[in-house]
Amino acid sequence: MQFGRYPVTEITKRSLLPNEWTEELTKVLTETYFDRSEKDQCFFDIHGEIYEKEFVAIISYIHHTDHMSSPISLFLSHDVVEDSKAFKKVLKNLVDLVGEIFDDIFANEDWSDYSLNWTENTYKGSDFLYKITRENISLTLQAEQFLNNDGNV
Repeated sequence: MQFGRYPVTEITKRSLLPNEWTEELTKVLTETYFDRSEKDQCFFDIHGEIYEKEFVAIISYIHHTDHMSSPISLFLSHDVVEDSKAFKKVLKNLVDLVGEIFDDIFANEDWSDYSLNWTENTYKGSDFLYKITRENISLTLQAEQFLNNDGNV
């Protein structure tokens, strides 16, 4: 699947963002927005991949039981950072930026500022690109797995 801003082929090397990081981000968002998510009956679903040129984090706000309800999915992209200390700093900045974006989304009950185009944002010295869609990433990943298995479950 094409989640990032650079073209991806079948041979493009990719790996998942560290599981500890996605779990920690899920915990932070769940705790921070607990009252809101309880009211909306929603939860945060987080995925991330690292490609040759970029890493992408996808944070979806999904309804618990209404699977036909479209989520809010925030895609954040950043160029790959080779130095592990710098990478950790970028990941921390990404967490803070995610919080600011969801603060803006939740501040307006009628928010609907979706965009399929990547928007650049410099945050604490890190250049991120983001877009906000209605795509359900979990369903997209399940469909990809299904297609890769020739339709066999």
